[in-house]
Parts: sequence; structure tokens; C-alpha cells
Amino acid sequence: MNTMDRKIAERRHEVTEERAQGRLRWLLWVVLAVAAVAAVVGVLTSPLFSIRAITVTGAERTDPAAIARAVGVTTGIPTISTRTGPVERALLDEPWIAEADVTVSWPGSIEIHVRERVPIVIVENTDGAYLADADGVLVAAAEPGAMQAFIEATDTGARRPGEQITDRETLAAIDFVAALSPALRRSAHVAVVDGTLQAEVGGYHVALGRPQEMELKAAALDAVIGSGTEIGSRIDVTAPTRPAVASPQSQLDVELETSQDTQPSD
Repeated sequence: MNTMDRKIAERRHEVTEERAQGRLRWLLWVVLAVAAVAAVVGVLTSPLFSIRAITVTGAERTDPAAIARAVGVTTGIPTISTRTGPVERALLDEPWIAEADVTVSWPGSIEIHVRERVPIVIVENTDGAYLADADGVLVAAAEPGAMQAFIEATDTGARRPGEQITDRETLAAIDFVAALSPALRRSAHVAVVDGTLQAEVGGYHVALGRPQEMELKAAALDAVIGSGTEIGSRIDVTAPTRPAVASPQSQLDVELETSQDTQPSD
């Protein structure tokens, strides 16, 4: 073999060794990277970085922690694998809960904040009687004596807790009740009759008319009653800027006149 051939062979050998060493270094780096990732994952999934505490705020009637446990989120699970979405969806499936916010904090805590619905009235239709909030959402079946505010309707469009009332007249009746002062609200009894509303509030007979301007009508009623109107009077707030009042005596006189007019003459 001449000198040139020997140099070429040596160079080929050097190139082969360099390639082999390069592949070895690459493989070593891969092994080290995998080991590092495994070590990090091992640490993050260890008890050191697991959920240790679940804090709940805003709950009085519900148990958000129990709802979270039902979807697999509880103390002891790795923080890194904790997902808030399933918990929030499960919380919002509870009729009592209107809003829910779930936050995961490192190294291992969960904060659950909820806003619960506040029932203000009993709504009764052909499917039963239910507690409803100001948004018209049914939250639970009503128990006898749960509250005095009451609405009678035929078909509200909602038949079970968690559903929202769609009937326009019933929603208007709820708006009216919600706008009343607390003292009057407890005694309100509203009925939906042929597309119009009528009520008994604090011992007064109230004509509400069509399901519109309910807040103005509630304010007008508050003002009329607050002016010292005699209990038992009939208050007409169908035009809330021009409320009309008929005293119990004037109503009785009208009824007597009507009765006499209908009696047969001798």
C-alpha cells in the first residue's frame, strides 16, 4: 500500500470513529434528558407536590368539596394533573350554585369559590311548588312554610330544579316580588290570570296588569302603602305613574250597588 492509500484509510478510520463518538454523545444526551424529565415528573407527582388542602368560600347550602371529590379531585392527587374544568362544570350542575371559580395553586392547594342562588319566592304550577331565585331558576322543591312570597302560574316552562322559567308572565311576577321592600315581599302572593297579574300584598289587593314595568309598579305600590293607605284597599298600579286607590268602604259600596242592581224588582 502506498503512502497516499494509507493516509486515505487512516482518514476514513478517523471519520468513522468521530461519527461513532458523535452518535454516542447524542445517545448519552438523550439518556440524560429522559432521566432529567423522569426525575422532574417523579418530583412533581410525589407527595411534596400533591394537593394538601381544598379551601371553599361562599357555600352555605352546598358542599363544593364533596362535588370536587365526586369528579376525582381531592387531597393526595398530584397538583400537576389537577384540572379545574371538570370541577367547575360539576359545581354548575348543582341547582343551588349560580357561579363557580376553581383555582389550583402550587405547591398543592385548591381554592373553590361559589355564589349560591338566593330563593326569594315559591312558584307553583301544575308540576308542583319550587323555590326560585330572582333569575327565575328553580333551586329546590318547596317545603311547607319555606317562605311566604308565592306565585301561582299554570305553566312556567320549568319542571325541575336547575331549569329556568321561560314563561313571560311568571318572570314578570318574580321581578315584581324581587323589587318589593323586604317587609312587603314576605307577604306577596301573585297570581297569573289570563296573561295579566294580580296580587295580595300586606293586606292590600293589587292590580298589576300586563307583565311590564314591574320594578316601577313595585316602587309605586311601596309609595302608596307608605303614605298610610288603609289596609284592605284596592291599589291599581297598572299605570305605575298614576296609581289609583279604592278604599275598603268604597269597594263595599260598589259591591252593594251591584248586588241591588242585579236583584229582581217586585
